Amino acid sequence: MKKNNLFLLLFLFLLLSFNILASSQLEQGIEEYNKSNYTLAIDYLTDVLLEEGNNFTAQYYLGLSYIKLGEYELAQNALEIARDLSPQHYKVHLNLGRAYYNLRDYQKALEALERAEEIENGDAQIYNIMGLVHMDLKNHEKAIENFKKAIDLNPGNYYVLNNLGYLYILNNQYAEARGVLEKAVNLNPPVAYIYNNLAISYENLGDYEKASQYYLKALEVDPGYEKAKINLQRIKNK
Repeated sequence: MKKNNLFLLLFLFLLLSFNILASSQLEQGIEEYNKSNYTLAIDYLTDVLLEEGNNFTAQYYLGLSYIKLGEYELAQNALEIARDLSPQHYKVHLNLGRAYYNLRDYQKALEALERAEEIENGDAQIYNIMGLVHMDLKNHEKAIENFKKAIDLNPGNYYVLNNLGYLYILNNQYAEARGVLEKAVNLNPPVAYIYNNLAISYENLGDYEKASQYYLKALEVDPGYEKAKINLQRIKNK
């Protein structure tokens, strides 16, 4: 009897030790993710999943880490498991949509994003990615509609403003592009291509002075940005 009790205590001790270790590794994995150390985060999260294969949080952060590294197939695999573990977690569907979009699986991307929207319709990211999907599919009216929804929800997101402005450029709607992109640059984004896109709008509206100003601003943000260099040289040759 005493021997059986000893084995039981040993089993409980080992089980508790594994749980404490897994919890510690999960916390470390999330911490490394938040510090942008995605490869290290994956190491910790994978260790957690070796002990607890249905740990939702570990699967979710594993998927996010793979997205950050551009490993979209691995992200898809992790996030599909996370989705099955917690079907009502809208951010799983959102990020699964992001992974599908980057894999150019547009139908699955839209299905995942629409599911995210059903659960939570107040996140601008959902509509931004929907806009990108529709833009790639050449559904420009739907893309514009979704980018505008995203901007209504988050007017200070210069990436979404740029996406809408860039789409207007693709449609040769340069005045509309200028208006949206001016809002983006007023937020002082540290992103060279936003200034470059605004410069393209001004150039096509015939305002070469303003175009030059913003091509130079793009190069100030990123001195190695070749597109802005080429565009600026073209302006100088006019």
